Amino acid sequence: RAALLPQVSANASYQKQPPALSTTTQSHGWNIQASQTLFDKARWAQYQQGRLAAQMADQKLAHTEEELLINVAQAYFQVLLNKDKLISIEQEKQAYALQIKQAVALFEKGAATIVDTNEAQAGYEAARAKKISTMTDLLVAENALESLTGLNPKDIAPIKKADLGNLLANSNKTDWFDLAKTHNPEWQLQKLALDNAKQGVTAAKAGHWPKLTLTGGYQDNHNTQEYYGIEQHYRSKGATVTVQLSMPLYSGGLARSQVREAAARELQGQSQLLATERKIRLAIDQAYQTTLGGQYQIRAQQQLLKASEVKLNATQLGRKVGVRSNLDELQAQQAKADAEQKLAEARYGYVSAYLQLLKNAGLLADEAQQKTIRKLLY
Repeated sequence: RAALLPQVSANASYQKQPPALSTTTQSHGWNIQASQTLFDKARWAQYQQGRLAAQMADQKLAHTEEELLINVAQAYFQVLLNKDKLISIEQEKQAYALQIKQAVALFEKGAATIVDTNEAQAGYEAARAKKISTMTDLLVAENALESLTGLNPKDIAPIKKADLGNLLANSNKTDWFDLAKTHNPEWQLQKLALDNAKQGVTAAKAGHWPKLTLTGGYQDNHNTQEYYGIEQHYRSKGATVTVQLSMPLYSGGLARSQVREAAARELQGQSQLLATERKIRLAIDQAYQTTLGGQYQIRAQQQLLKASEVKLNATQLGRKVGVRSNLDELQAQQAKADAEQKLAEARYGYVSAYLQLLKNAGLLADEAQQKTIRKLLY
């Protein structure tokens, strides 16, 4: 905006000409000048570009904020997921340890073979390997969360085990896409970039337009001239007002080349906006489908876990009466542990997908949405 406002400057000068054969000249004075652009299409377009650049910076900040929020959420859920996995794996390992003791005792009595002991030992070692792998994943997730937040990941609160409900309610993909048109910062940034490119075309074309400037000033100069020993003093002072009109006629082809460059940048902006729209549409579609599928996956995993628990209880009873083997019980125990872990993955994946949907719609930083999520999870 500064280029459109009045420009005021003050100057002071002192000049002394070295003695010549006949004359010596000395002068000093000051002046103040003010100028105001009355018409300059290029400067006006550049001012509009500056405003757009400020809005683009705001959108970049909003986009960075939402990226940070989603990264923190993903790291947070990874910590909780691996903690849940460790609980399940530890229970599985303890069950295998008990089975090893039972198998050894039965083998010593001659009621079982060494195969039963080896199978239980193999299951125990597999559980140990999974525990080590999960502990490594947990450490990585905790480090990522601590790096992002500066908080101690050991102190994070788990989400409640209650039903997470239908996060999508009655919305569809079109609703989310319409929200993204207005709120997605990446999309808004690209729209502003295109508008900025259009103003660049206007500024470049203004190179052919005339410019009108109003200038006013006041000066006070004192001059002394010595000529063959005779000094003369004179003073010039007063105000001036000037209206200047300048019209570019030829600049070596610079203006034309700048117009072509600006037009090419506008075409680039249009293509980038189209690519961004397609990218966001695809991201919303994927996040929506993942969230929708997450609901059914949670229900399916809950049923699978119930079935696994029933099967494990039946297998343990069958093993006591001799109609099921140790291997059958090991497999049932493994199936139950897998079902618990997959249910945890489904729950956290469901919430993560919904958060990703909010981000793609540009609503992740919205306070009302955050309150709804917190009320649902805690």
